[in-house]
Amino acid sequence: MNAEDPITIRNPGRLLTLTYVISLSVIAVLSLVVHFMLDEVISEQNNTGKIVNVSGQQRMLSQRASMFAVDYLQTGAQKSKRLSIAAIEKMKQNHQFLLAPHFEALSKGQPSPLSEELYNLYFMPPSDVNKKIKLFEGEIRAALSENGNVGAVQFSNGSLMFLQLAESDLLTPLHNIVGQYEKESLEKVNDLRNAQNVVLGIIILTILVEAFFIFRPMVAKVSRFATKLQRDANFDYLSGLLNRRAFQIVSQQAIAASHRYKRSLSVVMIDIDFFKRINDTHGHDMGDKAIKHVAKILKMSSRNADCVARIGGEEFVLLLPDTDRAGAFKLAEKLRDRISKNPLDVNGKFIDITVSAGVSYVKEHHDTIESALSEADDALYKAKESGRNNVQLA
Repeated sequence: MNAEDPITIRNPGRLLTLTYVISLSVIAVLSLVVHFMLDEVISEQNNTGKIVNVSGQQRMLSQRASMFAVDYLQTGAQKSKRLSIAAIEKMKQNHQFLLAPHFEALSKGQPSPLSEELYNLYFMPPSDVNKKIKLFEGEIRAALSENGNVGAVQFSNGSLMFLQLAESDLLTPLHNIVGQYEKESLEKVNDLRNAQNVVLGIIILTILVEAFFIFRPMVAKVSRFATKLQRDANFDYLSGLLNRRAFQIVSQQAIAASHRYKRSLSVVMIDIDFFKRINDTHGHDMGDKAIKHVAKILKMSSRNADCVARIGGEEFVLLLPDTDRAGAFKLAEKLRDRISKNPLDVNGKFIDITVSAGVSYVKEHHDTIESALSEADDALYKAKESGRNNVQLA
């Protein structure tokens, strides 16, 4: 090059374009990898979550079946007999669901998908859960075939065999099975997440410059979506109150705290009177407004510590910590009175709304909310039978 030649500057456009195309191609490929990995993680979590949940139910069902069987033998209550049989049937279905992949693989001449630990828990002594569940079912059904006697305090030796299975021989292996499922699911998910982290690291190095423009908006969108999902998972969309699933979680925590610290805990079930008549007369939109109206009054009239939930169409429940039966009755009566004195105002048109309520007290032997809810529901039924717009104690 001579002195008259201008300085030549290589146009970086081609290099930048090539770099950008390669970068985007790598991002696209790795994004696809991450997408499939995330899909695999979600599928694995959903599947193992369901298995852990079902296996966890087995412990509760064994205790539930035993409890209602004992109640039947003591009192002769046919309801207890039906509940015990229902628990046994559900326990049997769960067991078949958990072992279905195992027996399906064996029928095809394939190795069992169960780990060695799970196989031993299900089929080998001393746990041998498969055998013990069948034995437990047989003992429960045999006990329920006996005639229950009101006030009876003793059972035959055969009737007591299922209690030993429920209290230790079966309960401990069922607990161990849940723990093993949780351990194996965590290991699977962790393996997938470790691989995912490696790929994510490569993506971060590749798209360092593009991160601000690509991932920041995406993270914000995912965050909003996650927040919405969490709210939808915990709150009823119509009333804005906790839904049944969230209520079950809160109530279980409240019962544990009540037993641990010897604190009072009460439950109030509330049902809108003649709700079907409101829907039929004024339309479903008005019915929705009635639910929102009652929910608003319940929420505004409750303490911060109280749990207010909508658990059915026109059914609500209040969980009242540090509240005895008398206090719960007083609050329920106040709520009933307040709702009856505040008709629904829709564009100047007033619709009278009343509610009935049932009150129960969580006792020391209540390990779950279901027993207290059942008693409150019975009291609510009495309130309905007594003419509605009143409160009854369980």
